[in-house]
Formats: sequence, C-alpha cells, structure tokens
Amino acid sequence: MIYVDTNILIAYINPRDKLHSKAESLLTQYSGDKRVISQLVILELYSVFSRVMNISDVELEALVNYTIRKCGVEVIIVDWDELYTRSLRYANKLKLRTLDLLHVIASHLLGAKTLISFDKDINSKGDLINKLLGIEVVGLP
Repeated sequence: MIYVDTNILIAYINPRDKLHSKAESLLTQYSGDKRVISQLVILELYSVFSRVMNISDVELEALVNYTIRKCGVEVIIVDWDELYTRSLRYANKLKLRTLDLLHVIASHLLGAKTLISFDKDINSKGDLINKLLGIEVVGLP
C-alpha cells in the first residue's frame, strides 16, 4: 500500500507545477499498487485550493473530488484519536512539523509500506522513518 502526500496530488493535477512530471512518474510507477490518502489529505486539499482559487463551496468540493479521482487514490479513514496518540509518541523521535508528522503517522496507521511525498523534511528523515516505522519514503532525490 502506498500513502500519497497532498503535494503529490497537487503537482499531478497542475501541469504548470515544477514537479508535475515527477508526480506523473511516481503515480505511474506505483499504478499497480493500492494508493491511499487519509482524510487529512482531503482537508489539506480544501485548504490549499480555497486559498489559491476564488471558487464557490460547490466548485471547491468538485475540484477536490476530481483531484482524488484523477490521481487514482482511495480515501481510507484514520482514527483521529489514534493519530493524535501515536503522533505524540513519535514527535520527539521524528522532529517533524505538525502536518508532516501527521501524514507520516497516518501512513503508518493505514499500513502503508511506502510514503510518496515532495516534502523536503519528510524526505530528509526518510531513513529514520524507515527505521522507526518500516515505511520507505520516496519523492525527492
């Protein structure tokens, strides 16, 4: 199972994004695998799109749904209480920003073996994430 970070989805659907080709390549590379996101990714998509676009609530919902379908990811619900508890446990070990920590722990709770992300901090801690949680981080060279 592959957990897909928000920045991959955004780069994939925006052909003008400087990481668009890399996002296409990664999603193609893992097309045979189950690709998942948590509701945290959905929330982040709503937040990002609402800040950069002047659209109605209906259009915003449609854009988020389009993004999910276009990227071929499945939404799996993470238990917020468990996400909170586990994030507390790993915060001092991983030393990531809050959203990054939540994505890493969400991927762990969902049973992902790989996390694809363009986040520099997540990628820089890839070896540690793999050692502590058994998740391979892929995205940036």
